Amino acid sequence: MLATGKDVGATAVPYPTRGLTLRFVLLTGMAIGLVGISAVIQELQAASTAWIVGQSHWSRSQQQASFALGRYINSGDPADLAEARSALAVPLGDLDARQALEQADPDLGRARRGFLQGGNAPGDINRLIFSFRYLGHLGYFRDAVRLWRQTDPGLQQLSQIAGRAAAMHARGAPPPAQRQALQDHLHALDRSLQAQAKAFSLSLLRTASIVRLTTLLVGGLSVLLITVVAVMLSRRVRRDLLEQESRFRAAFYQATVGMLKLDQAGAVLEANQAIADILDHRREVLLGMQLQDLLVDGELVLDEAGRIDWVRQLRPGELRFQRADGGLLWGRWSGTIVRTPGREPTVFAIVEDVSQNHALAREVEHQASHDPLTGLINRREIERLLEQALLDVRSHGGVHSLCYIDLDYFKLVNDGLGHAAGDQLLRNFADYLVGAVRDGDWVGRMGGDEFALFLANAGQDEAKQVLQRIVRSLGQASVQHGDGSPRVSCSVGVVEVTGEATDVNWLMSAADSACYAAKEAGRNRVHCYNESRPALDERRQEAERLASVSSAIAENRMLLYAQRIERIGDPGFLHYEVLVRMRSPEGLLQTPGEFMPAVERYGMGMALDRHVLGLLFRHLQVCPAHVQRLGLCNVNVSAQSIAEPTFLAFVCDLLERNRGLARKLCFEVTETAAISNLAQARSFIEAVKARGCRVALDDFGSGLSSFGYLRQLPADMLKIDGVFVRDMDVDPVSRAAVRAITEIGRELHMTVIAEWVESAEVAEQLQLLGVDGLQGYAIERPVALERMTQPALWPARTGAASERHPGLQ
Repeated sequence: MLATGKDVGATAVPYPTRGLTLRFVLLTGMAIGLVGISAVIQELQAASTAWIVGQSHWSRSQQQASFALGRYINSGDPADLAEARSALAVPLGDLDARQALEQADPDLGRARRGFLQGGNAPGDINRLIFSFRYLGHLGYFRDAVRLWRQTDPGLQQLSQIAGRAAAMHARGAPPPAQRQALQDHLHALDRSLQAQAKAFSLSLLRTASIVRLTTLLVGGLSVLLITVVAVMLSRRVRRDLLEQESRFRAAFYQATVGMLKLDQAGAVLEANQAIADILDHRREVLLGMQLQDLLVDGELVLDEAGRIDWVRQLRPGELRFQRADGGLLWGRWSGTIVRTPGREPTVFAIVEDVSQNHALAREVEHQASHDPLTGLINRREIERLLEQALLDVRSHGGVHSLCYIDLDYFKLVNDGLGHAAGDQLLRNFADYLVGAVRDGDWVGRMGGDEFALFLANAGQDEAKQVLQRIVRSLGQASVQHGDGSPRVSCSVGVVEVTGEATDVNWLMSAADSACYAAKEAGRNRVHCYNESRPALDERRQEAERLASVSSAIAENRMLLYAQRIERIGDPGFLHYEVLVRMRSPEGLLQTPGEFMPAVERYGMGMALDRHVLGLLFRHLQVCPAHVQRLGLCNVNVSAQSIAEPTFLAFVCDLLERNRGLARKLCFEVTETAAISNLAQARSFIEAVKARGCRVALDDFGSGLSSFGYLRQLPADMLKIDGVFVRDMDVDPVSRAAVRAITEIGRELHMTVIAEWVESAEVAEQLQLLGVDGLQGYAIERPVALERMTQPALWPARTGAASERHPGLQ
C-alpha cells in the first residue's frame, strides 16, 4: 500500500492477524459460553430450591392433615375434617401434577394446576415442570422422584381414613375401640409418610449439593481458561505490534513515494528518502524544515488563528511544491491525523510526483485545441474564442472583425506538386498570417485550406484595409514552392462581431458566405458581409422562432387542424388535409407562415414531421368510428424528411404497426422537394405505396419543368399550386395552366385537386375544367382535428372567403 501512494487514512496496513483473530474469537466464545453455563446452573439451582420448598410444603401439609384428622376422629368436629382435607389437598396436588407429566402425552395445563394446588410459587412452576421432564432420569433427582412415588399409597390411605372417619361419625357416636383402632392406623401411616418425606428431602438436598459443586467447578475452570487465553492474547498482541512497527518503519523508509511525518505546527519529524529525492533535498535537511518551506505560497491552508487547518489541508488533491533548486513540482497529496492517547497528534502524509502527468495533460489540451500541421488553433478553439468575444461585446460594447480566408487554387498545388508541398504551403501561409497580425489578434485553421483571422477592436473598414494589404503582399511573401509552383493568392470574407450578431454559428456562416462571394467575384480579393439591419433582425427572430418550435414540441403545444377537400360528384366522401398550428405559451395560435420558414431554413423539418405524424396516429387510433367513415387523410412531408433515410424507416415502422390506418393516408410531397431529391422521393413514394398509402404532389406547377418528371414519380394525386387557382377567374394564363395540369393528370390517371379555392366563381370554373377535388376557404376553413373527427360538431360550410389562403399550412 505504501508503494502505491494511496491515502493511509483510508486503507489499513496489512499484517498477519489470523492467529490474533482466532484468539479473540475463542476468548469471546468462552465468555459467552461461561455466561450461558452460569445461566443454566442458576436455573438448576433455582429448580433445586423450588423442589426443596415444594417438598417442605408437601411434608408440612401431610403432617397437618394427620394431626387434624386425629382430632376429628376423637371429637367428630367438622372443622377438623375440613382442615384435614384442605391440608391433604397440597400433597394430592403435587401427586396429580406428577401423574400428568408422567403420561405418554404430558398434560402441562393439569400439571400447572396441580403444582399451584401444592402451594408452589407461580414463578417456580415452569422450573418444576422442565426439570421433572428433562432431568427426572438423572442421578439423585431420579432417586428423589422414586421416593416421591412411594408416598402415593400412603396419601391415598390417608384420604381413605378421612372418609372412614366421616362415615363413622355420620352413624353417631363411634365406640371407643373403633376410634382407637382408627387412631392407631393413622399414627402408623403418619410415621411411614414422615420417614418417606425425610428420605425424599435428603435426596433433594444431595441433588442441590451436586449442583452447587458443579457450579463452583465450572466457574473455576472457566476463569482459569479465560485467564490463560487472555495472557496468550496479550503476548501475541505485543509481538504483533512490535512486528507491525518494524514493518511500518521498513515500508516508510523504503517506499517509492514520498512520506512525511509532521507535528501539529507543520514541522517535519520524519521523512523518507523518496520525498528527499522528489524535492531534491538531503533527508537530514528535511528534518529541520517546516511544511510551509516545502509548499508554494498559497498552498498552505490556515485557520483564523494563523495555524494550519489540518482538516482542509489533508483533503486529497494536488499541491505545488518548491524544489531545492527553486523549480515547481506538482505532487498528489494525501494524509491523515494519527491520535495516540497521552501524546500530541501527529500527521502522516504521502506525496507522489505527478509533474509528468500535468505536462502530458497540457500537451493533450494543446493538441485538442490546435491544428497539428500548422500549430494554429483549430475550429473548436476558434468557436470558443468567438463565443468569448461575442459575450464581451454584448456586455461591454465594441466591435471586432472575423475574417474567413480561403487559399485560391490550392488544389492545383496538391495535385501538381504533391501533398507534402501542399502541407508546406499551408505551414508557410500560417506563419505569414501570424506575422502579419497585431498583438491581441489571433489566427486559426478551420480545416483544409481555410483559415480564420480575428482582428480585435477593428471594424469592417479597418479590417478590410489590413486584409487588402495582406492580399497584395502575399505574392511577394516567401510561401512559394519552386519556379513551377502557381502564384499564391487568397479570397477573404469579413463580418463584424457586434452585440447584434445572433450567435457563433451565424458569424461563421456569414464570414463563409462573404468569402464565397469574394471567390465568385474573381478571387484574390476581400468581400465584406453587409447584411442590412432588418435582415439581421429577421435572422434573430428566426432563431427565436426555431427555439419556440422546439419548446412547443417538447411541451406538446403543436396542434393539428384539418381542412376538408370536396370531391366533385361525391359530396359524402370524407377527405381532408391535416395542417399544423402552434400555440404560444401565452395561448395565442400561430399559423405555419409564422414559424415554418425558420423550421425549413435551420433543418428542423424532419423533427416537426415526426411529431405531427405521431400526433395524427395517436388521435386516429382513439377514433375508430371516424376512421371507418374516413375516405382519405392528407398529411404533408417536408423536403428535408424526404432526403433522410431514417425518416422513411420511421414512417415504415409507424405504418407496419398501424396497418389499418395506412390505406386512409395520403402523403403530400411538394413538387420542388420531389424534383430536387428525385431518387429519394421515388424511394419514399414506392415505400409508402407498398404499405397501402397514397401520394400527392403538392404545389404542382410551381416549376414548369416538373411535367417531365411526372412519369418518374408514381404519384396518385396532383394538387395544383394555388398561385394559378386563386386568380384564374381574372387571369387567362393562370386558367390555361390549370387546364393543362388537369388534362395531364387525367391522362396519367391521377386525381387532380385544386388548392386556394376562395370564391364560388373559381369553384364553378374548376368544375367545368374537370378538376376532381376542391380545397380552400370557399369550401371550408381549417378546423381543429378534434372537431373534424366528431361529425356532430362539423362547422357549416362557408361561402366565398374574404381572407386569403395562408401560404404554408
